[in-house]
Amino acid sequence: MRPSLLLPILLSTALLAACAQEPTVDRHAVLRDVLESYRNSIAGMQPTSTPVLPQLEGAPRSATQLLGQSPDAVRGWLGEPRLRRNEGTAQVWLYQGQYCNLDVVMDRDDTPNSPLRVSYAAARASGTERRTEAACMSELLRRG
Repeated sequence: MRPSLLLPILLSTALLAACAQEPTVDRHAVLRDVLESYRNSIAGMQPTSTPVLPQLEGAPRSATQLLGQSPDAVRGWLGEPRLRRNEGTAQVWLYQGQYCNLDVVMDRDDTPNSPLRVSYAAARASGTERRTEAACMSELLRRG
């Protein structure tokens, strides 16, 4: 065999061997992470008749721990949101990190002149990176 053909053949053989070695994915672990994130998101959608301000020791580790919190408390942990829009009497805040987003809805209860409180919060991965809700919250808290 001619030496000028040997190098391309060796390179293509090495590339094919590298492509054939796919990383092993623990599908059960992925499913557990996804279910945990969805459970936390669903818990955040439960209606509350009166705002409850849970006493948090330190920063929240899940989006559901933001429920009932004031705008000042959320800004204290996360800083100013990237986007903010009004929806009637409610406000929708979006926090963005490199790999995660956090949606926060602040609303008033039915009493006149009631303060804004977090009524919904959900952290989610963005892009193709695999992230749990706890990892997203950690990333966004470091950013804030």
